[in-house]
Amino acid sequence: MGLIQITNKAFQLLKKRGLRALKQAVANKLYHVSLWDKYSEEALTLVSWLDFSASEVEDSRKVHLSFSGELKINSITWFIPDFTHPYYGGIYTILRFAQYFKEIKGVSNQFVIVGSISKNYASRAAEMIAQAFPSLADASVQQITSYKELIQIKPTDAAIASLWTTAYFLLRFNQTKRKFCFLQDYEPLFYPAGATYSQVEATYRFGFYGIANTPTIKEIYEQQYGGKANFFFPCVDIEVFSPIEPTKSNSSPYTVFFYGRPGNPRNGFELGAIALRKLKIRLGNQVRILSAGAAWNPKDFELEGVVENLGLLNYKQTADIYSSCDVGLVMMFTRHPSYLPFELMASGCLVVSNYNPATTWFLKEGQNCLLSESSATCLAEVLEKALLAHEERDKIVANALKEVQMFYTDWHKQIEKIYTYMCNPLVSEV
Repeated sequence: MGLIQITNKAFQLLKKRGLRALKQAVANKLYHVSLWDKYSEEALTLVSWLDFSASEVEDSRKVHLSFSGELKINSITWFIPDFTHPYYGGIYTILRFAQYFKEIKGVSNQFVIVGSISKNYASRAAEMIAQAFPSLADASVQQITSYKELIQIKPTDAAIASLWTTAYFLLRFNQTKRKFCFLQDYEPLFYPAGATYSQVEATYRFGFYGIANTPTIKEIYEQQYGGKANFFFPCVDIEVFSPIEPTKSNSSPYTVFFYGRPGNPRNGFELGAIALRKLKIRLGNQVRILSAGAAWNPKDFELEGVVENLGLLNYKQTADIYSSCDVGLVMMFTRHPSYLPFELMASGCLVVSNYNPATTWFLKEGQNCLLSESSATCLAEVLEKALLAHEERDKIVANALKEVQMFYTDWHKQIEKIYTYMCNPLVSEV
């Protein structure tokens, strides 16, 4: 299309639909180009950096052949990505396991941070780890960016990869007796089908034993990739997350919490944004909508006057927010329900989420939550029902709280199960 044709088309759009429509059309065009250009650029970098040969996979698999059967694990190397906050679900769970292994099993932990180019990041990470779990203050923390640096890592009984990128380093780390991957979601779905997606999938065929966060992730690893895994259930700190007393009243204005993260497609930010705009039109001053989880400006998404974004909160602040809200909207479109539904339920807040067949083992429509189809109008209707149907809301909230307190609070039991499995992964589960 030539310049004159583009100009004429723009003028007609401006004339018929106004300046906002023209600006949106231009933004959409630029976004489409920049989105895929950015993906391709990042994918090229990852393909160059994260590579392996068939012989490297073979050498890695020999480790398990040499050390099969019962093995008492006294030392562990954790390969982890860099992080900005030690209390977020994924890294917090890893650190929680490491703490238990040390305090209860006497395990010596060392952390290897993969990928950070910040020169002094390891010391900063060590401070954050010690802040979250003081008993890990003496753990070794180092950072590497290249495979040749693996020679610096002290041998340990076991080694664990976390985010998929770290698996490429564990593949080459053969100074250990047993290799595991700590699977907290189906990570290929973090990317569109393509090179990066396939690189993530490749790590599921490296032959590591799987430690799966939820039974769904275990099933995927075993049934789709032929791996061996055991799973644990996510749990909640009920000392932190609990309902406020006295119980919230059923009068307006109601408060809705929105887990809003524009930079994470798996959380369905766009769907939530439009649904909340519709909800605000329906209920007006009867509802107040709070968001947290990422730093973003509501004005950039035409949510000014609709959503108040609190940005990144610490662990205790999130608990205070959850317990003060009537309804919590959190969506996940991958294969893990997220920790938020557990925490919201424990806080006496009604969970509203998207229907996802991978998470129905936990999220049960009408029993412990309300579920919606992936439609902004449907979601707005479910949110409105969640707020206004007081009797049903109270019943679901009570059921959810009871379920979480009965089944999802015992980290000791879950981690003990995993340690037993790690010592002899090939023993059949009872």
